[in-house]
Amino acid sequence: MRAAFQSLLMPVLMVDPHRENAPVAFANRALLDLTGYSQEELSGRSWHLLHMPGSGVDALTAIDAATQAGEALETGFVGRRKDGAAFECTLALSPVRDEAGRLRWATLVLTGIGSVPDPHRDVTAASWDLEEQVERRTKALQAALNRRTALLHEVEHRIKNTLQMTASLVLLKARRLRDPEARKVLQETAERVSALSAAHRLLSASGDAGRFNLQEFTAELAGELVTALPKGQVDLDLDIQPLGVPAPKATALALLLNELIGNAVKHAFPNGRRGRLTIEIGRAENGLKIAVEDDGVGLDHAPATEGSFGKTLITMLVQQLKGQLTWRDQKPGTRAEIAMPVDAQEMKFE
Repeated sequence: MRAAFQSLLMPVLMVDPHRENAPVAFANRALLDLTGYSQEELSGRSWHLLHMPGSGVDALTAIDAATQAGEALETGFVGRRKDGAAFECTLALSPVRDEAGRLRWATLVLTGIGSVPDPHRDVTAASWDLEEQVERRTKALQAALNRRTALLHEVEHRIKNTLQMTASLVLLKARRLRDPEARKVLQETAERVSALSAAHRLLSASGDAGRFNLQEFTAELAGELVTALPKGQVDLDLDIQPLGVPAPKATALALLLNELIGNAVKHAFPNGRRGRLTIEIGRAENGLKIAVEDDGVGLDHAPATEGSFGKTLITMLVQQLKGQLTWRDQKPGTRAEIAMPVDAQEMKFE
């Protein structure tokens, strides 16, 4: 494709519509001759560099919108050469799609090029210099942000490794204990630490260290807990919206989900009872709603949990998240519902 554009006599730009301000991927020889730039000077920079500041703002907005939407467009355009001189032309935008119909690139073809007298050339040059300074400063700030993000990922990675080691040590100690009750306490502790480790692993692996992917974490956790039962005993039904919540809530949510799902797995299906475990997570009117439901023995027949550490921990975590917890006896089965406030700006679809 580039070879075909290179041979054209009319100026052609190929830009990336998926990145902010559509950076230049390729410019043919005719465009380089028109603007005075080199391929290296344009590649990777926003194509807005070729727009004359202060002119045709509506046209520029329309071009950007069509580029992102993958739509064709033809409009008048006032461009700027490297030396600050302006030129008028007609700009034709065309989307480039792959065989599957996905938008890959956008081409900008310039025709009908003519000069524009510029009585304020010195002002234009000064404005161009200011833009260059702003762009350099922006790049420096972006580099600093990238370094900070990398550091956060490294911290999350180290926390994950530490938690994994802690869980392994606790399990090792549990296996050596003869007292079944003490062994059970340590095994449950190791499960909770493992849940925290999984949360930090997902945070470190995510492209956004400030966002916790609830869907991925819950699916992984529920799958692991259900595998502790005989194969086929319990069917797992997940209805989880692909939501991301702020990282500061990750630890409490990870522990809470571990307790709720683990409680159902351990107590709802005794003596090989078959059943279904349903987990629902999604947006609610005032934030986030979590529901864990089983069709097991129900509250009346489940082992007593009054005063248990698990129940106490669930209550504490719900309070920490400023949520409300409701237990419902489904007859058969039990349903735990949690409604917690999460600002709409804090929560987004992944």
